[in-house]
Amino acid sequence: MALDVHAYRGGRMGRLLYQIDDQAYGVLQPAFDRFRQRTGGFVDPYGDLIVDSQLSVLISEIAELKVETDLLTVLEACRDEGGALVFVGD
Repeated sequence: MALDVHAYRGGRMGRLLYQIDDQAYGVLQPAFDRFRQRTGGFVDPYGDLIVDSQLSVLISEIAELKVETDLLTVLEACRDEGGALVFVGD
């Protein structure tokens, strides 16, 4: 299983920014669960999710885990550019 993270602009999926493997998903799942509780958005390894205005919430939840992940850097860069992401599951 790989969960791909792509840029999302103008209703279109853009370039691949990051991939989340099974192990990383397991580590990040508590943050994804809290994100779902707060926003209703489900980062699902088998489905797709566009994250735009809720990006700060996702960043906050992942930062609270205090784990080393480049995903946080990707999310912060996207937020700072005013962009959106799409998580694309298998």
